[in-house]
Amino acid sequence: MTNAGAQIGRVSVLAAAMLVAACGGRYQAPLDDQSAVLDRGRAPIYSAPAQPSPSGVVVSGPSGISESQPVATGSSRSATGSGSAITGAGVRVEPAPGVSVSTAGTETGIQRRSIDRAPVGRQAQTAAPAPVPTAPAPVSQPPVQSSAPTPAPAPVPVQIAPRDYPDEAIIMPPGGQVPSQPQAPLPATHTVARGETLYSIAYQYSLDYRALAVANNLATPYTIYPNQQLSLNIGGVSNNSLNSVPAIPPAPAGDTEVLASGRPAEAMESRRMIDVPVRVVDDISWQWPVDGQVLRAYSADTTSISRGIDIGGKRGDPVYAAADGDVVYSGRGIQGQGNLIIIRHGARHLSAYSHNSNMLVSEGARIRAGDKIGEVGDDGRGTELLHFEVRVDGSPVDPAHYLPTR
Repeated sequence: MTNAGAQIGRVSVLAAAMLVAACGGRYQAPLDDQSAVLDRGRAPIYSAPAQPSPSGVVVSGPSGISESQPVATGSSRSATGSGSAITGAGVRVEPAPGVSVSTAGTETGIQRRSIDRAPVGRQAQTAAPAPVPTAPAPVSQPPVQSSAPTPAPAPVPVQIAPRDYPDEAIIMPPGGQVPSQPQAPLPATHTVARGETLYSIAYQYSLDYRALAVANNLATPYTIYPNQQLSLNIGGVSNNSLNSVPAIPPAPAGDTEVLASGRPAEAMESRRMIDVPVRVVDDISWQWPVDGQVLRAYSADTTSISRGIDIGGKRGDPVYAAADGDVVYSGRGIQGQGNLIIIRHGARHLSAYSHNSNMLVSEGARIRAGDKIGEVGDDGRGTELLHFEVRVDGSPVDPAHYLPTR
């Protein structure tokens, strides 16, 4: 038995020697024995550049550090986008399931862009690739289309050209002066103050005094009282009702004195005696109230509270009545008008004279055209003038359409 076992052992050794010789000395240990020297790291995934690079292959390891490796001569590649096969140095690399490969090429080498390592069977979530600097493409070659998502361009700031016009246009009258302060919105009611008349209240809000009486159901003699509330809503007043209103006496609110009648002696004595040009409009003969130059012409701008003309003069110069009529207001109860005189020239026409330094007439006086009714003052800003207006049915109109041409 001993000899037989020894014989078998020699045969085994001989067989092993012959096997080693047959393998040409290329014996390798089992894989388990080589585990100490094998690289168990994750296999890099490559993307192919536009053209083979003789310098090497750029490999981005797991830590994001790029390394340069030589490219084997004669290597070939096929790059068609995510999931394509890469062949290099005779080795074909197939991406594993769930691994997305971007094959955007560069001029310097092969670069790995992004890897999606989502588990198989789940929807892959591909992160936006980090931008990789690339060399400019030769002029003779068209740019290489990349399958990697292109970052959106940064928004370009829009330059807005400034407007060449102002936000609010100012209507400049021919006189070259800015219109008066804007008129406040029309309130719903007005509280009567002592000394006011229906005429002065209607003048203040550019309303027809007849419509104001009808809207408030006033009856003859149309007396108003201090602290009385008058509605300024005249929208429901018809023209027929206006025509039926008789002449309203200009009795001031709270005034118990008897109204003056006839022509004041001082107005008659200071009457303009020389021949003056006149102009007949609406059966009324009109003349200039002051012998001066127009400082500011009429403006129909509704934002102005004094829509008339400014006539220059010197303090104390005479102010004459522009036409025959009755004095329906003489006082300074309207803000911004100073000493104001209002004359009624019939049912529809009124004339107003503002900024008098002295008033020679009172409510109820009968006036003829050319009678002296006041004296020139100033507008409160140092300019000596008379502000003159013509009202028709309560609305301001251009006095130049009524005064004679100079």
